[in-house]
Amino acid sequence: MKKEKFLFEKLGILSILILFFLTIQNKKEETIKASFIQEETDILLEKGYSLTQINEMMEYLNEENLNKILESNYTDLESFYKVPNFHFELLERYKAYRNLSNKSFENVVTEVNIHLDTPFYTDIKTIQNPEEITVLVNKYHALPKDYEPKDLTEIPSFPNLKLRKEVISDFENLLANALLDQVFLIPYSTYRSYEYQEELYNGYLEKEDQDIVDTYSARPGHSEHQTGLAIDIRSNSHWNSLTPEDYEWIKNNGYKYGFILRYSKGQEQITGYKEEPWHIRYVGIEHATKIHELNITWEEYYDLYLQ
Repeated sequence: MKKEKFLFEKLGILSILILFFLTIQNKKEETIKASFIQEETDILLEKGYSLTQINEMMEYLNEENLNKILESNYTDLESFYKVPNFHFELLERYKAYRNLSNKSFENVVTEVNIHLDTPFYTDIKTIQNPEEITVLVNKYHALPKDYEPKDLTEIPSFPNLKLRKEVISDFENLLANALLDQVFLIPYSTYRSYEYQEELYNGYLEKEDQDIVDTYSARPGHSEHQTGLAIDIRSNSHWNSLTPEDYEWIKNNGYKYGFILRYSKGQEQITGYKEEPWHIRYVGIEHATKIHELNITWEEYYDLYLQ
């Protein structure tokens, strides 16, 4: 009994000592942490940030991103990190791009995210999700050479043309409702294989320089037509274009069936292509409606809402 009492007392004393040691250690760590934060605060104050801004940073930033700010001489970061689609790993690119323009912080962030701070057809990434309806195909994102949609289906009323199966019903609804408004639309180019796009692109190169061709034709692997989601349409009275009236109908109604005008006038800097009023792209009714309301490109929408 005395032995058990002694052991209990010994363990009790040991537990107290351990608890005391841990308390001292925690206080030491808290002191170090407080000192570390104070040191960071002093640096940020020297850079011109206010205490309010610093408190926001402490709440918003992880240690890695905070260190990037501490190492940077840039003192207007608040305007960047409050932009919803801001990525800290791109900070130096944001800074460099803004120095070249007078664009807003929001525009700088979005355009750098889209890669517009680099020349077209550089830093190309191979698309890993080509089957997704929301797939982004452009001059920075390429489809695999051997990619062909698994569900390619002939359009019933145009059996020589194929689209993704999911697109067929909405496209036929678009054609039918256009006809009710006396707009007779005809698709003339839908799915294209990599090989066909290569043949088409090389044919253009035989006639014009590449920098000109790149403004109106996609390089192989970079064409939306390879996804089976893009359609070139024409008016009944035109071989490969739309009348102004038919274009207006598409512009004002296409989104109701899940289609967007992919390359519109005034968006050349972002899309990399001249206006193509005949080129529509299926993204689904929800996304198409938002894009119509916001009047932005697919690239911008993808970065803001789908990344």
